[in-house]
Order: sequence, then C-alpha cells, then structure tokens
Amino acid sequence: MKKPPYRAYKKKNQEEPKVPIPEKIDTPQAEQLVSDLYSLLHFLEKHKKKLLLFILALLIIGGTYGGYTWYLSSVESKAARIVDEGLYYLDKGKKKKAFSFFEKAVKEYPGAPSSKLAEFLLGKLDGKEKYLAELSKGKSFLFSPPSKTSLGALYIDRGKLKEAEATLEKVKREEWTHPEALYDRLLIALKEKRVNDAKNILDTLKGDYGDLPITQLAERLMK
Repeated sequence: MKKPPYRAYKKKNQEEPKVPIPEKIDTPQAEQLVSDLYSLLHFLEKHKKKLLLFILALLIIGGTYGGYTWYLSSVESKAARIVDEGLYYLDKGKKKKAFSFFEKAVKEYPGAPSSKLAEFLLGKLDGKEKYLAELSKGKSFLFSPPSKTSLGALYIDRGKLKEAEATLEKVKREEWTHPEALYDRLLIALKEKRVNDAKNILDTLKGDYGDLPITQLAERLMK
C-alpha cells in the first residue's frame, strides 16, 4: 500500500491546527458596553455645537484668569522693586528719599501688596492719615489692625482724643493689635482724667494679656 503524497500531509495539517481557536464570546456586559458607546457617540453628534461652545468658553475663562494672574504678578514684582529701594534708603537713615520711593509705588501700582506696605510706612512714619485711614477700613489681617492702632496713636499725638478713641474701639478682640489698642485707650482715659475707665482697661489687659510687656508698661503708667 502506497503512502499518500507529501502534499496530502501538508493539507491535513493545515485543516487541523494544533492550537484550537475559541469560538466568539458574546456576553451581556459586552453588549451593554457597545450600546453605551453608540449612545455616547450619538449624544456627542447631537450636541457637538453646544459642547464646542462650552469648551471654547472654558478656554476663554482659563486664558483670562491666567492673563490676569500674570498681570498681578508683574505689577507686584515692579512695586516690590520700588519699595525695596525705599527700604534700603530708610535703613540708611535717608527718610525723605525713602518716602519718595514709597509714594512712587503707591502712585504707579495702587493695590499691589508691596504698595500697601508703602502706604502703611508712609502713614506710620510720615504721618499720612489718609493712608492709615484707607488701610484700616480693609479686611487685610496684615495691614488693617496695625493701621487702626497707628491711626489712633497719630490722633493722640495731634490731640484728637475723640477721633483716637473712636478709631481704637474698632479694633476687635480677635485682632492681633488688640492689646496695643487697649493700652492707647488707657492712655486717653488718663489724659481725660477718667481714672475708673483706665482701671477697667488695665484689668482687661491683666486678665487677657497678663504676660505681655505692654501690660506691665500699663501698670507702671497707672502708678
């Protein structure tokens, strides 16, 4: 009996592969996934104009915010450079020249954090009431409380005791210059010979801020 030709073996091997190929798997999860994809594509196709407008609006808002942030950073950088020069001359004892730089920062870059510092220094060191009054009305934790007490002290030096008392009363207990405001109010009470009011203020200082040097100074002042 003759063996089949070589080609016959080759054909048989091709018809029966060694590795069986699994049949197509179809599950409810797969069908749901396909359905969801078609639903998503249909939704995108239907609302593509609205989606494009929404994306465009986001890009405009993001660009505007980024530009505004960059502008503020640029303004603060320029203001800080001027104020730094003023601080340099202030450290050298050249107050007049220092104040000129502070005024320049306030005039050219109003609202910048460094310009607010310049306003405070001009009010505190050069007696500019308008700067202290403006800062005292703000909500800045850094500038508002000390501006109130500095303005009150300025009024005391100028004999405006009623204005000083009204300003110092605005310093709230939670503000960090509250002990200083109490001390200045005690000083006003003594100037106006309101000894009982001065004693009450001293009691508040001793009760709330007994460990502070300003309280010890107030005690010596009362004696």
